[in-house]
Amino acid sequence: MKLLHLPTSSRPFSLQSLLKSGFSPTLNSIDRFLRYLYSRQKFNCILHFYSQLDSKKFHINHRIYSIVSWAFLNLNRCEDAEKFINTHISKSSIFPRTHMLDSLIHGFSVTRNDPDKALSILRDCLTNHGAFPSSLTFCSLIYRFVERGEMDNAIEVLEMMTNKKVNYPFDNFVSSAVISGFCRIGKPELALGFFQTAVNSGALVPNLVTYTTLVSALCQMGKVDEVKDLVRRLEDEGFEFDCVFYSNWIHGYLKGGSLMGALVEDEKMVEKGINRDAVSYSILIDGLSKEGNIGKALGLLGRMIKEGIEPNLITFTAIVRGLCKKGKLEEAIVLFDRVLSMGIEVDELMYATLIDGVCRKGYLNRAFSLLGDMEQRGITPSILTYNTVINGLCRAGRVSEADEISKGVLGDVVTFSTLLDGYIKEQNIDAVLEIRRRFVEAEIPMDLVMCNILLKAFLLVGAYGEADVLYRAMPEMDLTPDTVTYSTLIEGCCKTGQIEQALEMFNELRKSSVSSAVCYNRIIDALCKNGMLETAIEVLIELCEKGLYLDIHISRTLLHLIHGKKGDVGIVDLVYKLEQLSSNVCLGMFNDAILLLCKTGSSEALIEVYMVMRRKGLTVNFPSTILKTLVNNLRALDAYLLVVNAGESTLPSIDVVDYTIVIDGLCKEGFLVKALDLCTFAKQRGIILNIITYNSLINGLCQQSCLVEALRLFDSLEKIGLVPSGVTYSILIDNLCKEGLFLDAEKLLDRMVSKGLVPSILIYNSMIDGYCKLGHTEDAVKVLSRQVMGRVSPDAFTVSSLIKGYCKRGEMEEALRVFAEFKDKNISADFLGFLFLIKGLCTKGRMEEARSVLREMLVAESVVDLINRVDAELAESESVRGFLVELCDQGRVPQAVKILDEISSSFYPSRKNQGSCQRLQSLNGVNEIKIKKEDYAHDFHILHSTISSLCSSGKLKQANEFVMSVLSCLPR
Repeated sequence: MKLLHLPTSSRPFSLQSLLKSGFSPTLNSIDRFLRYLYSRQKFNCILHFYSQLDSKKFHINHRIYSIVSWAFLNLNRCEDAEKFINTHISKSSIFPRTHMLDSLIHGFSVTRNDPDKALSILRDCLTNHGAFPSSLTFCSLIYRFVERGEMDNAIEVLEMMTNKKVNYPFDNFVSSAVISGFCRIGKPELALGFFQTAVNSGALVPNLVTYTTLVSALCQMGKVDEVKDLVRRLEDEGFEFDCVFYSNWIHGYLKGGSLMGALVEDEKMVEKGINRDAVSYSILIDGLSKEGNIGKALGLLGRMIKEGIEPNLITFTAIVRGLCKKGKLEEAIVLFDRVLSMGIEVDELMYATLIDGVCRKGYLNRAFSLLGDMEQRGITPSILTYNTVINGLCRAGRVSEADEISKGVLGDVVTFSTLLDGYIKEQNIDAVLEIRRRFVEAEIPMDLVMCNILLKAFLLVGAYGEADVLYRAMPEMDLTPDTVTYSTLIEGCCKTGQIEQALEMFNELRKSSVSSAVCYNRIIDALCKNGMLETAIEVLIELCEKGLYLDIHISRTLLHLIHGKKGDVGIVDLVYKLEQLSSNVCLGMFNDAILLLCKTGSSEALIEVYMVMRRKGLTVNFPSTILKTLVNNLRALDAYLLVVNAGESTLPSIDVVDYTIVIDGLCKEGFLVKALDLCTFAKQRGIILNIITYNSLINGLCQQSCLVEALRLFDSLEKIGLVPSGVTYSILIDNLCKEGLFLDAEKLLDRMVSKGLVPSILIYNSMIDGYCKLGHTEDAVKVLSRQVMGRVSPDAFTVSSLIKGYCKRGEMEEALRVFAEFKDKNISADFLGFLFLIKGLCTKGRMEEARSVLREMLVAESVVDLINRVDAELAESESVRGFLVELCDQGRVPQAVKILDEISSSFYPSRKNQGSCQRLQSLNGVNEIKIKKEDYAHDFHILHSTISSLCSSGKLKQANEFVMSVLSCLPR
């Protein structure tokens, strides 16, 4: 045929010319000609030539149909290809159905990125044409839907693939893709269900690839133990795991928030001789960075480089994220610059990570600079980056600027959510409404976060009806209310006093699958504020049954409300109700109940609550909290009874500190016999008392004027293996000086120094003050010389004691000398020192000098502070200090001294028999029951000190009644 001899360049056109002239080539010639055009990619020529053939009604074969179809597809004319194939597939039995349908579906799925259209064609093929594309086409379409997160469509294709008509098997790669897809959209339970169904049906024999993805699903569901069981079973079956399997497992741990679990499995992997690769290193580094453990992340990076594994951009992005999270922005920028210098091409995610870091620091100008640098490098910022900047501006309170930026970009749901949240915080109602309008106009599908923010916005502007409408419409938007949804609505109702509506919403929460401690706590708080006590208790019990967290402030609010309405009985009743529950979430409430009962003095109820806690095996804040509360409220006897009578089961929770608290309280309140009894009780139960305990006992003995017994106890300390402390010596020396036994005090001081202990200024002051009280100022000065040699600086008390000593002896010149000498050393007298000096000068008639000292006194810092405390208590009266200054200016020093004496009596009461005085404050009426309860009749020292205190305070009648009551309790 002459066609074969034509020049190459003219062949196509010559054949077409021949067709136009009426020439009829053979089918073989046409086939060869079209294949030639196809090889030269002359797709338009193919379609033009075919149109001529079609107009001449040439009979063509299946290969020509195929070439024409491919021409349409290569020209991306998928619709035309679909029309051509559908037209000829029904006309010709020889049409290459499978091959062409595969091509058509591939064209829509990949070339046109329209897998939905590809699925439509697939459905049509199976329903109308009875044509079955290849299994590869099915698998490819499944992968496309999985990539897009459209798992319903992916499963539909899989079901088509495995139905009875088609019956294509699917492999582990398809299974892994489906499992990964479900995990990616946050539905690991569906992934697990798919796997189990596939295995049980016999359609799948899983291999390591499928098990690798299954591990991710189990970890995402928090079923770590099941993963461990699976691994053990697979090891028994002979499976050998690789780095990919372990990396997936470790990644699953990290996504579930278990960094420790990830590190443990990584260590096991290394122990088995499986080397980490770049991916496994990057996963670990990313996990550590997200947890803020940037030190370990950098350590792993160093090890990775040392092993010759090159970090990639993902690795460096993780490190930058970790540095930014720890606030190490400059280090992050240095690393970023290093990545650039290494020739690694950074992407938008790296920039967005760094921009987020600078925004968190508030360096927004720097963020804009990075944005500009990003664009210069040819990286077009997406909404991801703009959202980062918008979020940074909103966090910095520059919401309007963020709003302006958002107007220049195509925002998504995150953009509008961020802006809306920012304006809500500013309570800018107009702006909230405008953002909502823009969001509606943008027709962006709403997610749960945006829905919750909108609900909050509606409540802010008072649009409760619209909030309710949006809440009711959530199922239509395929949104399920979560904790934030319910808590937002409940809080909104509670704030406006709509308690009934809040309870309705709370009931809807209870019917749902959401379990929210926040909502339970908020409704309890609202019920308490509305006085609905019984309902609040019901909700509390339900909260405890569900094992939810109870807010400590709400717990205390409820307890105070119960106590206010029902007293101790109400508290105990609630505790008994909670005892029946298996949950221990009310531990804080039990301890709060104990604290409340301590403060109200309800010892019996306190012990009942305590015993309930012990029966439930709860950790009790006993004894430190309870005992300290009782002792601080001068109820050491109640603390003593609680320790002794609570029962054997409580003893393991009581240590030496707790016993010491009670013993010290008993000693200070004058119950010395009880204190000694408690020491014996503690020793019987194996408690080793320490020097602090014995210091309390020694001090108690001294308070009761039992100095000899105190010294005997002191001498016995070394025999029981205890070393006296500086406090021990200080107590004894002080009391020896008060009794005038200075020689014994000196000996004890020498003994203290010989033991290597350094006496404090308090010890020297005890001796100096003791000597001065007796008028032995020479001896006091000798002690002062000794203390200087001992390198202990004197203080205001030292100076005042010396002044007092000299004033008592009438040696005013010496008193003035001491005053002046120490003033030059920046050591001023205290309030009493000034007062003694002024009184002494007045007694000698030296009024001008007394007036001069008074003037100095009224500007001394310590004196001014003390007088200001008096002014604070007399807020509505004239300033005391001002009045004293006026008296001083007028020369009326005696009148000023009278006022100073009154202040002195208020702030410096006599400490004699202080323990008895404290006890007498609570002795409102004396009777035989009280005498027997507090054991006065069997404690001579308590008896003596109590009678002495009553007599010294002029309460002779009360003292007489007290003695008669004691006598009536004595055995006849």
